[in-house]
Amino acid sequence: MSSQSRGAADREKNSAVTDMELRRRLLSCMAETLTSRQYQVFVLHFLEGMPQKEIAAEFGLSRSAVSKTVNAAKYKLRLALGYTFESPEPEAEWYEDS
Repeated sequence: MSSQSRGAADREKNSAVTDMELRRRLLSCMAETLTSRQYQVFVLHFLEGMPQKEIAAEFGLSRSAVSKTVNAAKYKLRLALGYTFESPEPEAEWYEDS
């Protein structure tokens, strides 16, 4: 095996380990932070790719209730993971103070 292909294989292995570790940490944070319903809906929607309409049917909820649950879960996870949004400064060209 050449040193180039060995290096590529090592990077791929490290990437897979990093992905698994990131997924483990995310699932752990989810379990500690979210309600049972939020956890289930988040996993179905974001990790398994199930549309919100199908989740609503599965749980006997309205599509609006599923959307609110997803948004609440995302908000709680952002807080738990320390991810915050900063408001952009208004640009002089498009922002006029009236």
